[in-house]
Amino acid sequence: MTGTRQTDPMQWVHMVPELAFLADSSFVIGKPEQSDPFVCEKRNGVWGPVFGKAFLDNKETACFYACMALEMVFLLNSLPTHNVKKYLNRIWVACARSAARKWKASGGAVKSNPETWIEVLAADTLPDMEWLQKVCQQQVSSVFPAINGPQVFSVQTENDDDFCLWVQRVWPYLGSSDVLMAEGGDERLGLDPQTHQNRYGCTYRPSPTGGQYSSSTASSPSLHAFNAVERCRLELVRDMLTQPPEKPLLALAEGIKAFLAQYYGVEKPDNCILASSGTDSVLAALALSLIVNPAVGVVLAGVEETGSGVPLATQGRHFANTTALGFRVRKSEKIAGFPAGTQLVTAPLRTENGKLNSRQNIFHICQQQIHNAVQAGQRVLLYLLDTSKTGQLVPDMQVVQALCHTYPGQIDVVVDACQARLMPERIKAYLQQDWAVMVTGSKFYTGPAFCGALLLPETWRQRLDDAVLPSGLVAYFNQAEWPACNATASLNNGFNLGLLLRWVGACAEIRHFANVPASEKMSRLEQFLSGIRHILEQDQTIELLPDALVKRDALPNAWDQQQTIFSFLIHAGGNSGMTPVLNLAECRQLHVWLKQDISGYLPFGCPDTAHQIMARSYQLGQPVAVPYARVCGQMAGALRISVSARHISGSDMPAGMAYQTYLEQEIQNVQYALEKISLILRYWPFLQKAEEKPASGQLENMVDVEAEALLPVAL
Repeated sequence: MTGTRQTDPMQWVHMVPELAFLADSSFVIGKPEQSDPFVCEKRNGVWGPVFGKAFLDNKETACFYACMALEMVFLLNSLPTHNVKKYLNRIWVACARSAARKWKASGGAVKSNPETWIEVLAADTLPDMEWLQKVCQQQVSSVFPAINGPQVFSVQTENDDDFCLWVQRVWPYLGSSDVLMAEGGDERLGLDPQTHQNRYGCTYRPSPTGGQYSSSTASSPSLHAFNAVERCRLELVRDMLTQPPEKPLLALAEGIKAFLAQYYGVEKPDNCILASSGTDSVLAALALSLIVNPAVGVVLAGVEETGSGVPLATQGRHFANTTALGFRVRKSEKIAGFPAGTQLVTAPLRTENGKLNSRQNIFHICQQQIHNAVQAGQRVLLYLLDTSKTGQLVPDMQVVQALCHTYPGQIDVVVDACQARLMPERIKAYLQQDWAVMVTGSKFYTGPAFCGALLLPETWRQRLDDAVLPSGLVAYFNQAEWPACNATASLNNGFNLGLLLRWVGACAEIRHFANVPASEKMSRLEQFLSGIRHILEQDQTIELLPDALVKRDALPNAWDQQQTIFSFLIHAGGNSGMTPVLNLAECRQLHVWLKQDISGYLPFGCPDTAHQIMARSYQLGQPVAVPYARVCGQMAGALRISVSARHISGSDMPAGMAYQTYLEQEIQNVQYALEKISLILRYWPFLQKAEEKPASGQLENMVDVEAEALLPVAL
């Protein structure tokens, strides 16, 4: 690309990560004398786009036309010839709506829309069908000039009624991958119109290589995962062109369940419940426990290091103002059908000075609360947290086994394994204990943010055979996400496509990680952890929180015995007006600056190296509130550098790069992140004054994501 003109369209589309995958499936040609932005031609049996002057001369709208054209030829090359001629209108609508929604999500203003129909096709509401048919006839005739003259158009396409019915049925499921993945969750999932990031600071477009250490919170998808989502979405659209959308959508949901069942050793795919987040899984677990006894007491150790909405969900209350299926609700209100008296009691993970609570103390607290609940006629829903935000396991398997032995038949155990920092063999062992397990694909495995599942042992699955689920679950789940039975017939009969696509991306990462030989996983992980720990221990600015020895049974090449989350406090270095160790609010501010290019806020005269360091972006796990004596009665903030499956598999490694080179670069990026932290501390007053407004605005969006907690019943 030179100036504003794309002299070689094939080269240009391969420079855009989101387009390269599509471009590989066809030829791409530029024709400067062509007035139309693009037309589709068939050469040597293959469809491809021919881009004209409107594409070649305008880089602002080039991506819009490229997305639309490349998706179109992908579908054209995937269909039999007779279906191509019959469904040209459908193909155009599917690709135009995808491009229109992507344009609007990217911040495209009405005054600069490349096409007049963008606003209507990007809208959630259905367009006027007579208008849409007219636009289709005009556009299809333009895009296919060689085969679609006016006299052929009306004969070779479907009748108007069938076309209109198809549009009505598929409208919610059409869109670009990044737009669709941002749907089907609560307000934490939505993208900020300015930053195009969700509340975790992540996007749903491919992330650049390097500097991604936020898997304890959330990650942007790798190009590898994004391409898997793109292929799945386009194949889904292809199937929806010729058959009712329910069929391929149901097949997709069942395929994801089958993969999870196989990977984790679940008895059968129907024992998997798909959920938009780990917190949604908590609602499902409570509903299943209530089937046995309508009086349930919840015991949760380490509540301060689990999801922020978990305390509400464990009590059957709305944990956000919007549900996964888009219902507006009132946060903290009881969900319809859940009993009002469900009570949560907790055992703290850390003492007042920030040290880990002893195993014995946690056992005694849990035992006392279980005893009280059983005496009151309640069934106990006991959570085992494996692992917490800072990588702890509480209480361990032996403690929970002892409690279950003491109160046989009175306890339901749910393992919160949402961090997914454990081998699949551990999940299977938990299920064999008759314990349900919550997992996600969006933490350790770095799938797109917000894809969870509740894995059920067979006895839990059988509870649904003669049960009635709380009516309020219709705001959170569809039938397709639960086992097929009478109890789930009361749920919605739609599909959460955003959730399904996010799981597709996560499954791609899981497969890539699983394909690394076990011994190689261990070798790579040990080298990575050793390099990171050495850097952290040499830095005088930070204070590592002590690791806890994760007590697990011995397994060959057990990579999950390693601590893969480095949590650390940050010393202010004597800066006036700051606490000796950064408190939670200060740590949140630092976390935001780490992700931003703040080189422009440095004072005059700073060396070039400082500008270079401050321009780099680093995504770390969001701050966790931890007690600490030196913060003068406030909570300290602990940042987290999290090693992920992506780091071990190299799924975001540039093509042709050796893994060792990639690993060394990732370790070096940790060093750069610490250097940026030191510079931020040094120039804190300048940064605070220069960016006070934007920083505080971004913080406002992120306050309740990791640190907010509903006060549970006091112990």
